[in-house]
Amino acid sequence: MPYIDFRHLSDEDLASIVVYLRSLLPVKNPLAASQIDFPDKYLIRSVPQPLEEPVDPPDTSTPAKRGEYLVEVAACEACHTPQARSHAMPGMDFAGGVILEGPWGRMASANITPDASGIVYYDEALFIQAMRTGWVRARRLNQIMPWKAFAAMTDEDLNAVFAYLKTLKPVRHRSTTPRHPLLASSAKPRTAWAPKTVPPTNQKRHS
Repeated sequence: MPYIDFRHLSDEDLASIVVYLRSLLPVKNPLAASQIDFPDKYLIRSVPQPLEEPVDPPDTSTPAKRGEYLVEVAACEACHTPQARSHAMPGMDFAGGVILEGPWGRMASANITPDASGIVYYDEALFIQAMRTGWVRARRLNQIMPWKAFAAMTDEDLNAVFAYLKTLKPVRHRSTTPRHPLLASSAKPRTAWAPKTVPPTNQKRHS
């Protein structure tokens, strides 16, 4: 549950979500107690922090600033920024390489920075196509990419997200799913919200 990202929701946006959830019909569905894997069950004890002041509405004065807010609350970095020891790898923001394994198969998340190894070839139309249809031209996105959750976003919001992604520092990192057994063995199956990162083999960056 990416509550670390949701804490950045403005009070108004969070209240709107609460209002919507309260409008849903109740469903009786008893669930088993959650089990958190080791060592995460110990590491997360120090993570939750209380909010001690109101969260103001975000700065939406430019499309890029609005997009930054949307990317943050959508927890895009959870799958697109590689981690080491539960911390984002320096200089690898949104560079991909996070190994995601589940019913969808085994794959590495994409580099979504404006680098030649990322999505520099995207334009607004292609980005909206990907978010609305799950296709990038003739290539189908893996089903772990939750494009259906973003498909109902307005053109304005999707263009804002794309505007922000274009402001990211390009990171040269070809994100591929490792096939070497030693690399594969280090990637414990995780869900999309708790990905495991295999250290990238190429961390060269543009100067």
